[in-house]
Amino acid sequence: MFELFRAQLQKDIESSAIDAEFTKDLPRDYDQLRNFLIKHLAPVFKNNVTCLHTLLYRVDISEATLRDHGNKNKNLGFEETVIELIIKRVLQKVVLKKKFSE
Repeated sequence: MFELFRAQLQKDIESSAIDAEFTKDLPRDYDQLRNFLIKHLAPVFKNNVTCLHTLLYRVDISEATLRDHGNKNKNLGFEETVIELIIKRVLQKVVLKKKFSE
């Protein structure tokens, strides 16, 4: 399942015009994964808002979802909020694809 997650994440990142080479080294632990993605994607978010918007669109995270998650988790910074939502949504996509392909 993790390899399916990694492949989907890589596909979504590449489709957003972001270099996804780093996805080959994803850690399996959730906290390490979250921190790893923040480390690699936060600079992109800060330097290229278009790539951020494209990635959110590609992963299917609406502004309302982003705002709601941020309001419910005020202890998280913007990058942490975005990364948590990306992980959750990519995992949902993988689970649904696997469920309906069987």
